[in-house]
Amino acid sequence: MNIYFNLFFKRIMIKFFYCLLFACICKHTAAQKPETEIEQKFDTNRKSTLQEKFFVHTDKDFYLAGEICWFKIYATDAFFHKPIDVSKVAYIELLSNDNSPILQSKIALEKGSGHGSLTMPFTVNSGNYKLRVYTRWMKNFSAEYYFEKRISIVNTQVITALPDTNLKAAYDIQFFPEGGNLVVGLESKVACRVVDQNGKGIAFNASIVNNLQDTVVQFKPIKFGIGSFNFTPVSGQQAKAIFTMPNGISVSKELPIPYPYGYVMQLVTERENQLKISVRFIADQNEQAPLEVYLFAHTRGSVKKALRAEFQNGIAFFMIDKDKLGEGISHLTIFNSVHKPVCERLFFKPPSQNITVKIQTDANFYDCRKKVTLQINAMDELNIPAKADMSVAVYRLDSLQLAPNNGISEYLWLSSDLLGNIESPEYYFDTPSPTVNEAIDNLMLTNGWRRFKWEDILQNKKPVIKFAPEYNGHIITGKVVNSKTGDSPNSINAYLSVPGTAHYRTSFSGANGQVKFEQQHFYGTPVIIVQTNPEIDSAYHVEIDNPFSTEYSNRQLNPFQLPVKYAEILLNQSIGMQVENIYNGDKYKIFNLESIDTNSFYQYPNEIYLLNNYVRFTSMEEVLREYVASVNVRKKGGRFFLSVFNDGQNYNEMFSTNPLVLLDGVPVFNMDKIMQYDPLKVRKLETVTRKYFYGKTVSEGIVNMVTNKGDLEGFELDSHATVIDYEALQLQREFYSPIYETTQQFNSHLPDFRNLLCWIPAVKTGTNGKYQNSFYTADIPGKYVIVTQALTADGRTGSKNFFFEVKKSVQ
Repeated sequence: MNIYFNLFFKRIMIKFFYCLLFACICKHTAAQKPETEIEQKFDTNRKSTLQEKFFVHTDKDFYLAGEICWFKIYATDAFFHKPIDVSKVAYIELLSNDNSPILQSKIALEKGSGHGSLTMPFTVNSGNYKLRVYTRWMKNFSAEYYFEKRISIVNTQVITALPDTNLKAAYDIQFFPEGGNLVVGLESKVACRVVDQNGKGIAFNASIVNNLQDTVVQFKPIKFGIGSFNFTPVSGQQAKAIFTMPNGISVSKELPIPYPYGYVMQLVTERENQLKISVRFIADQNEQAPLEVYLFAHTRGSVKKALRAEFQNGIAFFMIDKDKLGEGISHLTIFNSVHKPVCERLFFKPPSQNITVKIQTDANFYDCRKKVTLQINAMDELNIPAKADMSVAVYRLDSLQLAPNNGISEYLWLSSDLLGNIESPEYYFDTPSPTVNEAIDNLMLTNGWRRFKWEDILQNKKPVIKFAPEYNGHIITGKVVNSKTGDSPNSINAYLSVPGTAHYRTSFSGANGQVKFEQQHFYGTPVIIVQTNPEIDSAYHVEIDNPFSTEYSNRQLNPFQLPVKYAEILLNQSIGMQVENIYNGDKYKIFNLESIDTNSFYQYPNEIYLLNNYVRFTSMEEVLREYVASVNVRKKGGRFFLSVFNDGQNYNEMFSTNPLVLLDGVPVFNMDKIMQYDPLKVRKLETVTRKYFYGKTVSEGIVNMVTNKGDLEGFELDSHATVIDYEALQLQREFYSPIYETTQQFNSHLPDFRNLLCWIPAVKTGTNGKYQNSFYTADIPGKYVIVTQALTADGRTGSKNFFFEVKKSVQ
């Protein structure tokens, strides 16, 4: 009886367990709300897609042709602005307005920062140029994500056409309905931006008129040519705006054509710390009216809110505390009941967690050639010393070179997440006021941009990754090509070498003949040799790819104008630059040479022969036969054949194939050619008497011959070998600044016409948040600015401009 009872009880418990499990599954499924599903897909995509964001501090923004541009690169992750140590190489370019490269260089990155310099060429025309910076990994995404800033260059040796003062003013007028679209019968807030031909916002007075020429509403800009108004489209009517410009010119522009149905959204500040988002709709006659909508809010990829609201009397409301949104720009997206995004707008919350940078000098006024003692303090929001990575520039101000207004804080928190140029971004970081708040809201209405596409998120579509990050060093890529047919086969072994160095790499071609060589500590302008084995693949050669991006942003540069009144300023600057080049030009050509690793890639040879210690023979065959016991020289079919004794298992056993034979680290595949080489040019011979595995290649021993000069000394390479001067990572140029400590130095008759007094790209404040340094003024009086940019390990930013004057005393 007890046995049957126990069996019955167990069956009941098993059924109960499965029922409970099923109920839990059903409950979990029911709990998977649509807004939660959107959040999960979004978060999954963010975690699987690393994105980098750069800021570049240049010493100035205005240069003469022939001057040096000094720069510091800050590499951060795009979401949290923390220094990111993923890419070890940054690509920097100076582009013309048609995206033609003027200068290109590769900069080494370490722990999220790097620095370098560019010499503005004497052949460049006067104009505005784009300075852009990116990484190989960033090439997987839109070029809109690259860092870009405007650089102005004037070439005083080339005649520049004067601006035509008779040209009529041109205006660019754009309308931006809140949420994205106008819908007939639904009131929307519409932002309007008006800029002139130079991209500057202008003041105006405007009226919205309907088909009957009745004035519906009047408005004017709050700041920088951006204003807003409320407007309700009427069916069958096309409204337009009539603008009265500062010069009295009247311009008209039609408003966007409204949709007959759709959604509109509106954001208002309900109370000081609370946002109210309302959503209204006009339903399509062929579709059922929606019952609910969803609001999804994120700040730079960090999910902040996912909410659901039901329509009541044709309107749905969402309430969000500002404290729940992150600092910087947040995206507020409205989804309909089938998870399709229908409205979106931006909201900006100025950062409060940045650091404060304070600059002090030991005086406010200095004589020429006097020492300036500089002290920088970095403090957090609690007035606690902050450790920061900083850069410092000190230069002379004039009508052409002004103090910067777009520092690292303004760029990372605002400009980098908006399309186009933001005029005076520092204004939006001022002390909050009703006017500033309205200007910020108008700015957010005129922009709508994100680092992803919603359709990719909702379909779990991941980006196509073509470019691996350069995590260990610079990656050189190319393609194996059949010289006869033009085909690009796979499984062809290619070899890359830099004569006289340890830079020897191999790569088997993959799809479409692609090969890849990863280089570490690769600096300067070395000669690289890339080849296949002509003894096996005689028809193949390797074409090296251009490592720079061929994708470009849609940002346009403002037209370059140089008024005649600046002629005297330019003349003085040009004289000063020429004097500096004459007297100190050599001092700006000093580079910190990176130590070149001349050790072979195999590190430890089994045998080393310094041939000058032996009687020198006049043929390579005699050298190998008489001195190198581990290499056996034979002939097969009338051709030389070398075999290395294998000491891995049995020294009396010889390998059956030719070893890897290198001359100054460059592989030689034809044994007859190496045997014909003059041995008097070889100073050292090394052997590796074991199988050597290198990547996917296996060599049955290695014989490496090193010439006296380490440059192949006249050895003729195979005709299919690719030999090019390759621009590797930029060497660090030393910044020159004279010292006037002694009376003799002070009284030196050598002129000092520097307008850039100091450039320090790698400032590190200690645990006390302080940094101190000094520099000397030049012979040019005037007003000078000290510009600092700062970034902490936890992503806080800061910048500061500090001014002092140099006066020439009367002797």
